[in-house]
Amino acid sequence: MRPTTPVLVAAFAGALLAGLAPSVRAQTTDESGGIVDEPPPPAADAPQTAADTPETVEGPPSPADTMRVPPSVLPQATVKDVEAEGRLFHHGIPVTAGSFSPEGFYFVYLFHVPGGFLSRKPVRCAFLLDLENGETRAIPTPKGRAARICGWDATGRYVLLESHRPDLLSSLTGSWTTYHYIYDVVTSEFVPRRPFTGRRNGSPFRWKHRKTYHGFWSEEQDPATVWPLYDGELADSYQLQGTHLEEEDDRRIALAREIAVGSGVRTLRPLGEVLPRLDDRWTQRGQRDPVVSELFGERPAVYARSDGEWIEVARETEHLAILDHGLVLITREGGDQILFHRDQWELLPLPPSPKGFGELLDTRWDRGSGYYDASDPLPRDLQYRRGYEASRGVASYFNYVSPDVDRALVLYWFRPDRRVLRIVDLPPSWRRREEGL
Repeated sequence: MRPTTPVLVAAFAGALLAGLAPSVRAQTTDESGGIVDEPPPPAADAPQTAADTPETVEGPPSPADTMRVPPSVLPQATVKDVEAEGRLFHHGIPVTAGSFSPEGFYFVYLFHVPGGFLSRKPVRCAFLLDLENGETRAIPTPKGRAARICGWDATGRYVLLESHRPDLLSSLTGSWTTYHYIYDVVTSEFVPRRPFTGRRNGSPFRWKHRKTYHGFWSEEQDPATVWPLYDGELADSYQLQGTHLEEEDDRRIALAREIAVGSGVRTLRPLGEVLPRLDDRWTQRGQRDPVVSELFGERPAVYARSDGEWIEVARETEHLAILDHGLVLITREGGDQILFHRDQWELLPLPPSPKGFGELLDTRWDRGSGYYDASDPLPRDLQYRRGYEASRGVASYFNYVSPDVDRALVLYWFRPDRRVLRIVDLPPSWRRREEGL
């Protein structure tokens, strides 16, 4: 376990603390978010009224007073880098409500792989990523194409998968058969399903069914059992998941109001007013990165608001992403990256980026060549992007933070057929274990 008390690491003090600055105390913000000068203090001989005389209160300092200093720098994060070749994670990291095991050791996702000679079509398979050692296992379902991650049992050993298989006359009738399988991550085998069969409204779960018959793990049964989802219930769960994502977007915008970027304290611009634009602009290829050029100037500094004051937290910023669950990913000159947790008021430095990534950033900063290459993928990876397929309940991220703030997944793109997925272990003090997160 890493220590939870913020400390400075000598090995990284010279490189990282050069980007940190002392508190900015001469300015504050008005109601519109602009920067204004504070009034000068009263003269020493000016008469003081009762309202002018501060009340002396003994005891520990308030949270606002303790946050008036630059953020603490934690020890360097522990990470694991996983090579992803071909088209793996080409459209981001696909996450469903049941992707992560309860204890957070495994991540299961769907991915298209080329089909055989007879089918000539892509086959959707499930894959299992071990977040502890970075190993990936393919989970080919015995029948049909893997179509849905149905979640994990409470022990985190068994994952429920759903597959689809067209019927003989599916082209005429539009019908198909759904199959359900239970995969044991310990033995890497599919297990007999009869012991897991549950009953709902007097009817047992049917592991094979025509058309739209879905299953889910019952949270009320011990041992674990699989129950059916009736018409409309799966769509309701996807809609609820979409609502949660919208709520997280609102929290991101609230956080962005407390983060500003600029070349100096008098040029600060809070990100809240431009965050939707930054999220949308990543698809417009061939344009300069809006985070570092037309909006804020080249390699600006990053500030965070603390008790109405703007405190500088990093300099020489090339990219900045407001992530989910209160985290900010700051990418500095040369590919140096930091995760910032504003509520904890802490900076978590990441190890050096994968080999070759810094050179790619330097190439992008060569402005003499005009607009960037149309195939340049870096803006979308270094900023934030999350897409949601409401019909399948899959959200695709380029930078993902687990809801319990236990781990972060950061994606690096080197070329169209090669990416690196970085698994970041977040500090225990950042983790959220309340309210069922």
